[in-house]
Amino acid sequence: MNESTSTQERTSHGKRRIIIGVSALLVAVLAAGGAVAVYRHSASAQLAEEREACARSSETLRVARNTYDTLHDQDAAEAVKITDKQVADGDTVTVLAAAYKEKTPDLAACNVSGVDQLREAKDRIEQNAAWYDTHTADLSKAVDAVNESHDAKTLKDAKDALSKQLTAAQEKVKGTAGKVKDDRTRKDLKALIGKAATTKSGKDAKAMDAQAKQLKELMGKVDASVKAKQDADRKSAEEKARKEAGAQAATQAQANAQAQQQYTAPQQSYTPTYTAPAQPAQPATPSKPSTGGSTGSVPISGGHGMTGPCDAVCQAEAMKPIQR
Repeated sequence: MNESTSTQERTSHGKRRIIIGVSALLVAVLAAGGAVAVYRHSASAQLAEEREACARSSETLRVARNTYDTLHDQDAAEAVKITDKQVADGDTVTVLAAAYKEKTPDLAACNVSGVDQLREAKDRIEQNAAWYDTHTADLSKAVDAVNESHDAKTLKDAKDALSKQLTAAQEKVKGTAGKVKDDRTRKDLKALIGKAATTKSGKDAKAMDAQAKQLKELMGKVDASVKAKQDADRKSAEEKARKEAGAQAATQAQANAQAQQQYTAPQQSYTPTYTAPAQPAQPATPSKPSTGGSTGSVPISGGHGMTGPCDAVCQAEAMKPIQR
């Protein structure tokens, strides 16, 4: 082997090494680039996956929050207006008030960058969704408890009110027999008493309230009918008394007129009488001898049977009227 051939071989061998080295380097570069690409693809996929997972959790939270808000702003808002005096159990009102005032959690969202941040946001969102689920259940239970207690109290009050009106109505019917002007009012009241007694045994508070009101109204009509009869009886009695008084007055007037016609006043006449006062006895006059041959006595002065003149006293007595 000559020197030139040897040189050519060395050159050829060096070229092969260079080629192999370059090839190896290219392979390494390509491998590194592929790894980077793979990594990048994997990271991007993971980020997308976390975003999707966070979005799903956010949607769950949205539904849970809407359910809670609807309950809180509607049914719970009405129930919380009920006071402890309107329920059978006042504790239900206290529990509802506490649940109604619960503070909701802070807002959490998926508008963050990075897988780790997305995972943290997702965790907070899931915790919030769980809070809303739990408190929706608690609030709903508290609302139901208050409403049931309110219904129980309402029913009890309605029964008590109806029972009171029934008792009063029954007494009214018994106490007004024959005392009303229109007996239809008592008949209507009797009919409603029977109907209300059946309603009282049920659970319809509204019907009980309505019939208690109707009973009260009908009792008012019965009272008005009683008063109407009393007024009519009083007027009748007054009219009868006036007629009797008028008849008595007419009878008395007629009797007075007849008595006047039958009475005639007696005629008064006055005839004075005179009674001479007694005179003392006169001594006998001695007889005188007869001169004319005749005998006899001479009459006493006056010649009219009077023994003496009537003095003033005598005349006054004679002028007095005759006593009857």
